[in-house]
Amino acid sequence: MRPEREDWAAALAAADAGRVAALADRIRDRATVEPLAPPREGLMLMQLRDSVAGAAFHLGEIPMARVHLRLTTPEGMAEGGAALMTDDLALVTRLAILDAALMADLPEAPEIEALLAMGMAARAEVQARRALALDRTRVDFQLLSEDGE
Repeated sequence: MRPEREDWAAALAAADAGRVAALADRIRDRATVEPLAPPREGLMLMQLRDSVAGAAFHLGEIPMARVHLRLTTPEGMAEGGAALMTDDLALVTRLAILDAALMADLPEAPEIEALLAMGMAARAEVQARRALALDRTRVDFQLLSEDGE
C-alpha cells in the first residue's frame, strides 16, 4: 500500500540515497524532463502559528528546495514535484522525477514503491527512537507531591 503522496518526498529522502539516485537517473535517461516552474533553492522564512493566541510568527530561516516538472516517456506523461527542507537541489529534482514516474505508473513503479517502503520504515524507526527518548524524560509529578502519608 502506498503512503499518501504528500509523504513520498520525505520517505524517498530517507531511503537509500544511492538507489534513489540510480533509479531517478535511469528514468531521466529514457525520458524528457521539462521544468514547469523554475527550480528553487535557498532560505525560506518558516512561519508558525502561536497555539494560544493564534498569531502568526516567524521561527527563522530554513534551507528549502522545490522542483515541479513534467516527465514524458514512451509510456505517457505525468507531472511531479518535490519540496524538502534541504539545500540539495539535485536530490529534490530526483525526488520529483520519481514522484512523476510513480504517478504515471511507469514500469519502474514497483522499484519506487520498494524505496518508499524502505524510507517509511527508516522514518518509523527514527520516530520510535524519539518517542523512547521522550518517554525516558517523563516525570511523574504525583510522586513529588506525596507527603509521606
